[in-house]
Amino acid sequence: MGWHEVMGELEEKLVGTLRGTYRPLDNVPFFRVQYPPVEEREALRQFRMLTERLRHQHLGAESVSLLECLREALAALLNCPAEALESRLVELEREQERPELQSRLSKHLPAEMTKALTARLKGMPRDSVAVLLRMGSLYPFLRPSSILSSLEGRIECAVVLPYPGTTLGALLDAPPADPRGGYYRGEVIPWR
Repeated sequence: MGWHEVMGELEEKLVGTLRGTYRPLDNVPFFRVQYPPVEEREALRQFRMLTERLRHQHLGAESVSLLECLREALAALLNCPAEALESRLVELEREQERPELQSRLSKHLPAEMTKALTARLKGMPRDSVAVLLRMGSLYPFLRPSSILSSLEGRIECAVVLPYPGTTLGALLDAPPADPRGGYYRGEVIPWR
């Protein structure tokens, strides 16, 4: 088992969601796809091919790099042009200890990421899908659940969020009716 089964299940659910023949869990068209971290290169290839297959079926599909959104968010947060971002970060690392800088960025980066990502996805219609690539590049600043919860109610398109990981964790996989509450609504398509 592997990519063939995972992508087959995802594509079937996505096409059904976009065409109105499948109702996603909690009626939230967000799909998280977990894969082993060693599969990162293959994941990028698989999800780009998925985007192309959806387009060939005359469905709206776009791949969005979370790494590019991170760069935009950091440039906005640090009030510098994108071209100067690397030198600005090096300068900040020299001025502060790394844990302090990481803490400061973690506090303010989620709001800036939400702005950058929402701006990119805002115009996508209800019958389209955005595939958010490179989730691993946001660690340790953002988690998949915080990205998706920040998008809910702000965009209309379906979202696929692939991310590297080997376990779901008790909260992530908790059903919404669980007394502790589900970690995030939407569907998980685990690696098998």
